[in-house]
Amino acid sequence: MMVSDIVRELKKAQSIGVITHINPDGDAVGSVLAIALALKKLKKSAVVIKNDIIPDKYKFLPGQELITCIDDITAALDILIVLDCGDADRLGNGICLLEKAKTVINIDHHISNTMFGNLNLVDTNAAATAEIVYQVIKLTGARLDMDIATCLYTAIVADTGCFRYDNTTQVTHTICGELISLGVKSNRIITRLFHERTLPQLKILGMAVNSLKIFHGGKTAVMMVTKDMMEDSGAAQGDLENVIDFGRDVSGVEIAVLMKEVEDNSVRIGFRAKDDVDVSSIARGFGGGGHKKASGCTLKGSLSEALEMVLGEIDKIFGVRQ
Repeated sequence: MMVSDIVRELKKAQSIGVITHINPDGDAVGSVLAIALALKKLKKSAVVIKNDIIPDKYKFLPGQELITCIDDITAALDILIVLDCGDADRLGNGICLLEKAKTVINIDHHISNTMFGNLNLVDTNAAATAEIVYQVIKLTGARLDMDIATCLYTAIVADTGCFRYDNTTQVTHTICGELISLGVKSNRIITRLFHERTLPQLKILGMAVNSLKIFHGGKTAVMMVTKDMMEDSGAAQGDLENVIDFGRDVSGVEIAVLMKEVEDNSVRIGFRAKDDVDVSSIARGFGGGGHKKASGCTLKGSLSEALEMVLGEIDKIFGVRQ
């Protein structure tokens, strides 16, 4: 799909909704706010549709006034833009909006994207969906300002781990250089995302790290978070963002796994990898998806049952479990 096709549709449309996946991360939140702010500059009736709780750490981003609830969308939309969402099912209860829009535009960078839109723009070489959104905004003719730049920069920093992950490219730095030239306070954003934690965040981090177990001769690190741990710490779902990195940071670990007990006898699982290990293949095998080095899925069953299923797949990579 050519970017120009999407830009042409956006320019023709009037009512536009923007939505992302449930359990939104920094790339998701920053991207939806950035494109909505840009569309408002083009005199479009644009709203960000909330289908899940937005983590408090992203409440500083401009454009919060554009956020509305699904129930407030009563009329058909000219366009529904779905950002950073590899599968329509990840829209949660927002999936109903796909039928309320005349055109669905799917913009993403996940290799596992199912191409569920009428128009699909999926660039797996992009470090973050925000990099693609940046290009779309530029082509619409909307002027980048500090508010839009702040949202885009936050999204990119979040999905590159503050430029630590190997998805970071020359293009990433070029875009961020322009955003900084527009007045983005990079140090403040990085501090807020990576160096500030609430007490509940610290508590759940400590509990998760305390649960860490090592397998496969030190190559696999697994952390578990139970419902009781979430309740005792007072943490919310968004407070688990980046916790998995502490497992990956262990010397010698090649695959980190974070397992969170959720309702309906299910376990939400995140995978992170170092070097050349492809964890997206593990996630896809369980009906999930994501990137080569950052993926996830959900399994039915208890934590112990899910652990055995996951370790069984990792056994195929590293051999006999130790």
